[in-house]
Amino acid sequence: MSSIKDRMVFKLKKTVKGILGMNYKFKISTFDEKNYSKSLLHLLSHRTDLLDERKSAGIRGDKKEFYPDVKKIADAFSFYRIYLHKYDKIYKDIPEIGEYDGLHSGTPIKYKPFKGCIKSVKKLLKSKTLFWYPSTSGGMVSRQKFLDYLKKEGFRLEKEDGYDGMGIDNIVFTCSTTQAYSMIVSLIARREDVILVTGPNYGFFALEPERLNAKVEVLNLKEEDNWYVNKDDLAKRIDEINDNLKKEFEGKLDYIPRVVGFLNMNPHNPLGKVMNNKNKDVLEGIGDVCLEKGVFVIDDLIYRDLTFDHDDLALPLATNPKYFNNTISLFGISKSFGLASFRAGVVVAPIPVCRGISGQIFQRMDSTPVVQVESVVGAFNASNKRYREYKRYFKPLMREYKYRYELFKAMVEGIDSISNKKIKNKIIRDIYHYEKDKDVRKMLLEGIPNVSIRKGTEPESGFFAVMDFTKLKGKKYNDKVIENDYDMLEYFYIKGKIQYIMGRSVSWPYEDEIIGRINFALTKKALINNMKILTVSVRKLR
Repeated sequence: MSSIKDRMVFKLKKTVKGILGMNYKFKISTFDEKNYSKSLLHLLSHRTDLLDERKSAGIRGDKKEFYPDVKKIADAFSFYRIYLHKYDKIYKDIPEIGEYDGLHSGTPIKYKPFKGCIKSVKKLLKSKTLFWYPSTSGGMVSRQKFLDYLKKEGFRLEKEDGYDGMGIDNIVFTCSTTQAYSMIVSLIARREDVILVTGPNYGFFALEPERLNAKVEVLNLKEEDNWYVNKDDLAKRIDEINDNLKKEFEGKLDYIPRVVGFLNMNPHNPLGKVMNNKNKDVLEGIGDVCLEKGVFVIDDLIYRDLTFDHDDLALPLATNPKYFNNTISLFGISKSFGLASFRAGVVVAPIPVCRGISGQIFQRMDSTPVVQVESVVGAFNASNKRYREYKRYFKPLMREYKYRYELFKAMVEGIDSISNKKIKNKIIRDIYHYEKDKDVRKMLLEGIPNVSIRKGTEPESGFFAVMDFTKLKGKKYNDKVIENDYDMLEYFYIKGKIQYIMGRSVSWPYEDEIIGRINFALTKKALINNMKILTVSVRKLR
């Protein structure tokens, strides 16, 4: 019996290695400048960054320096993506932490894909029409299915006073919400026009407008507002920016740049704050201000299905007809449906905006691949079967997300911070299972001295938490004093190759604080290992 079991395990391991490419002996590429052509040398004379294998934050299209808010993000990005790795050769004996096991990861929980997506794609692959080039915006049937889903989720399709209603031409499928966002910015923003984002934010989306020669400004969220957008602050900030743009550019361009878009992440990344029916007045406040000021709301709903309260999901602003023509909504499957690798998204917007995005798709790649379209339709359609599947899929998934947060919280603030006895016992069992050293177990259950989850930021969605290291400011190692974000992350990397997203990378509004954005959706083994390294490292500071 054991030999049969051993053979099965061997075959399983072999299959997994094959999927991951571990059975291959890779031929690594090399390069020697002596062999470069004249054209390649000419390219490298002004793009020396192409010799660095690590990804950079990029540059503005006009080659100017990033504006101050974005420069902070870009510098922080370069610090953890490039600068820290100078220590790799110095500290060779410290084990590397894999890309998907690191606290900096943006990858959702390891979970099976949503069945509806897989079935939809399998059906597609059996189609007899794959030799056709698809429709630029996605096929009419696919757009109608998504439209039916929108109706079921509260979007109003019929005409009303001041509202044209909705149809399939209000929908465009894309290769990810990231691609969609880039095309939206290209469409609505001229050179020096402003996209306003919150602080904190998703750093990648803050960088992208400036790569396209627009400008990014930040609206700082405040603890006293429970980290939601204050509509009065939003109105004041838009006016302030527009006044400054007029002073700076009047007479210098044939137009005066202005604020053209506000990035509204609902749920918020990285705070996990949700605007739903319980607090839709906050959402409507954003809608009213932007409508009055002539600013598009880019309503990023990518984390919507990871709202912890599945009886009251994040509310799309455009479900209210009043705001539809001023809102560009983004949906996608990568964060919630176990299919991040598919890179599939969809835009819902007024017809001129959809035509503009569709035109960009046509000019750059002719059409969106049908696999992306069908995977989205598999997740978002109005069938009763879909909604039954959805409930079965997300109930255990959301339970696991919430548990991972509790596991993380226990290792930061101590096991006594967990009030639910059942969860408390489960956490203890998991720590005992993945950590065999008794002293380390004890440390993990005690929490990390002088470190906490930032007050008021307990997530209501998603898989990011905000760690507060501020009380470690002034501590020393090797006669070096911890003074800021950079010092803190450098110390953790030297001690155990720990990486996370720094406060500066997300425009954290309180600059005197030392903050880390942490992914708690890692495997339990990886999460416990990272927290062990953090705990031991903090205890070595003096």
